[in-house]
Amino acid sequence: MGDPKLIYSLEIRLLDLEKKIEGLEKQVETLAAGRKSASSTGSAPLPAILMKRISDGENPVRAVRQFRLMTQRELGERSGIRPNHISAIERGMSYGLKTARRLAEALEVQVDLLLD
Repeated sequence: MGDPKLIYSLEIRLLDLEKKIEGLEKQVETLAAGRKSASSTGSAPLPAILMKRISDGENPVRAVRQFRLMTQRELGERSGIRPNHISAIERGMSYGLKTARRLAEALEVQVDLLLD
């Protein structure tokens, strides 16, 4: 019929793969649950390392934009704000609540994250 050692080793590999798949499915469920809760609040979850960069003084608009892998031009297109204005904001220029709301919506974060 077949080599019993080969069959056994394949069965072991199959069990290992099934275990890995089960773990990945749990991770996907956890991420999906996090996204659902974030979408109900209007923002996507941000990793702790990103929050640390912001708390260490990095400009929150730049930090979140880079985390989202967006260029200033892409953020400008999503928010309706000119890229040169976004560049100035990232360098420290002050901005108002209306601009903060537009940026927060485009970056999928809470407005208060950008205003602190």
